[in-house]
Amino acid sequence: MRIGIIGPNTLKNESKKELKERKILLVKVAKIISESNNEIVLTPDKKSLLEFFGNKYKEFGGKKIWIVAPMKDYAEKYLNLDLGEIIDCDMWYRQPSKFSEETGLLICVGYSAGVLSEIGASQYFNPKKILIIKEFVSSKLPIEINQSIEIEYISLEELKDKLNNYIP
Repeated sequence: MRIGIIGPNTLKNESKKELKERKILLVKVAKIISESNNEIVLTPDKKSLLEFFGNKYKEFGGKKIWIVAPMKDYAEKYLNLDLGEIIDCDMWYRQPSKFSEETGLLICVGYSAGVLSEIGASQYFNPKKILIIKEFVSSKLPIEINQSIEIEYISLEELKDKLNNYIP
């Protein structure tokens, strides 16, 4: 299965201490997912948290990384395309739908405007469950969103069991 990893690429308001703590948590998630023998899908900006995650996933022997990239819209300028195999979505506005099409499960490691687009697109293109790891978010999404999308809030401690017992 291909697991989409969604989360912010950068966080402008986090302190160095908060960023360090977030990276420690990302390392734990990368290890768990690499051990699950699933492939991952990312859209990792250069020098970003998602790039950091992808590198850790590879270090732990992760199976394969797919990069959803808008190749007609200057992807090489913004994204680390060397991290994995490219899935071309042509233009940036098509990224959320293509990302959803290519995944069987989404794991959320934080919110951003792009993450909200990816969550929204998940209800239309290959509908799937979204696991939001509570340690990475400040609050749950509005209840109205949960009416059309299957969202489950889990702790990082629960992630391994959720992946081991996941049935799409």
